[in-house]
Amino acid sequence: MEKLFERLGTENNLFNSFVSKEEMELYLEIQTLIRNVTDGDLQRIEEQIDIVDKLTKNTSELERQSLFWAKGELATQKYGNNGKAMEYLMKAIQITLPDFDGINPLRNHLLTFDEITIINSIAVRHAEKNDLLTAIQLDMWLKEYMENKIVDGRMKTTKYPMIVYNLSCWFEDEKCYNEELKMANHGVDFCVKYGNLAAFPRLVLNKGVALTKLGDNDGAKKYLHQAITIFEAMQKNDTVQHIIAWCNKNCGFEI
Repeated sequence: MEKLFERLGTENNLFNSFVSKEEMELYLEIQTLIRNVTDGDLQRIEEQIDIVDKLTKNTSELERQSLFWAKGELATQKYGNNGKAMEYLMKAIQITLPDFDGINPLRNHLLTFDEITIINSIAVRHAEKNDLLTAIQLDMWLKEYMENKIVDGRMKTTKYPMIVYNLSCWFEDEKCYNEELKMANHGVDFCVKYGNLAAFPRLVLNKGVALTKLGDNDGAKKYLHQAITIFEAMQKNDTVQHIIAWCNKNCGFEI
């Protein structure tokens, strides 16, 4: 039921689900695993993978989709094994999208939030291999899909800013600074509208970087200063120093 609602572009806020104690335990452990991956806690990810692995031994493959995604994230975050990570991610996505080849968007398909997360992870793996065009193609698909097919909801608020942030970074790497600025603006506007503070300072930073590359020093200084102020308030001092060092090296002004 949950996945059917997601394919319709919304979340199930209408109907109760009656499940067994074992099913509820598995659901909660999968949610814990997803939070651990999001937090980047490698030790907890490994421990939770073992728990979910045991609980899904006799379930359908659908219940193992998040497990394979988590194994893929662990493979790259802990071991730097991009090939193994991609293997796990493809195994995860092809449980529900068997026609997806990891490269070409399936534009006629409806997606669940898990599928959007996994496809974004696949795009990131392509970017790490310097295949930026494939990464951009996949995340542009997800961006347009979320804009056109998903109504406002918690998962859209969480996922959309990170997708446009990825795109802004990859357009910068491709030296497409107008496109970088456009993506950063999309992300900033979305974060302001829906209150996503996690991605907001990074998008403001990318906006400042794009303006620097485009020669708009006044605009660049304004948004770089804003990014530093926000990161200072978040006590991200290492990030603040990194931005200041970047400005001193790449800008015609000091922050």
